[in-house]
Amino acid sequence: MPVDNLDLPDQTLADLNKALVKNHRNEQRGYIGASGIGNECERKIWYQFHWVGTENMTARSIKAIADGHHSEAVMIERLRLVPGVTLITEGDDGKQLGFSEGHFRGHADGVIIGIDHLSHVHHVWEHKCCNEKKVESFHKLKFENEETALENWDIVYYAQAQVYMHMFKLDWHYITVCTPGSRDEVSCVTAYNPEAAEFYSVTRPRRVIEAERPPPRISESPAWYQCKWCPFTDNCHASKLPLINCRTCISSTPKMDGTWFCEKFNHEITDDIQRSGCAEHLFNPSIINGQQVDAGEGYVDYKLANGKTIRNTGAQVIHR
Repeated sequence: MPVDNLDLPDQTLADLNKALVKNHRNEQRGYIGASGIGNECERKIWYQFHWVGTENMTARSIKAIADGHHSEAVMIERLRLVPGVTLITEGDDGKQLGFSEGHFRGHADGVIIGIDHLSHVHHVWEHKCCNEKKVESFHKLKFENEETALENWDIVYYAQAQVYMHMFKLDWHYITVCTPGSRDEVSCVTAYNPEAAEFYSVTRPRRVIEAERPPPRISESPAWYQCKWCPFTDNCHASKLPLINCRTCISSTPKMDGTWFCEKFNHEITDDIQRSGCAEHLFNPSIINGQQVDAGEGYVDYKLANGKTIRNTGAQVIHR
């Protein structure tokens, strides 16, 4: 099948896909999310948190996200048909269930009561929509050992499950997974793991927030499969420059209370200001893939990994 249908003879569908990409809002998330804390590459989490770049979404990816939202709504409706099952998806304030611990935040799909007729046992509930091949692999892992199935199937989903159990003080997690169209489904119960929960809920978020420079790469080879498909691969392995905003600036510092502070002007930086930066912006040298060769008042010169030299000055990059 052609990627995103852009080369189909039907020009209307090709234009539809182009319009999806054009109209998709791709703004960086302002916090470290529970949905991504389990990523195997800690540098990727750090890059996301520091707004080093943005992910270029394809029409196919945008459609997959839409499938996920639709599938979740369908599963909510279906679970609520089951006698003895109570599914809570909102708090008393009418908002989605979630937590906020400084820069680390998350929003769970819900809490479910009555799984397998255990009327008093509360489970964190999460729902995912995946392709048929991935759903089938989950079926097999659950058949082999349900206790370890989620961890062995997808470490990112497992970490998310442990974080929500930790934050909501619950001992059990119930995940439902559907194929696109919600025709086939599989579920899995996972127990709270104190060590894993502590790592993903406290240790790793704190380490990422406090790190002044990017953590080590998951691989030194850009051809490694996780690097090859990473949206930051050109920043990490090649000479692509970071975006200009406060979070890529040498003067900004994230505080554990969830704020960002500008050391140069000695004040807290609001979200709007962070995204636009200021005329005094200078890159944090640790996110430039190259060597510093000169510096002076308001400028720094770098020789990039590709051999080219640039001058970073006054929130701009001059190629020399």
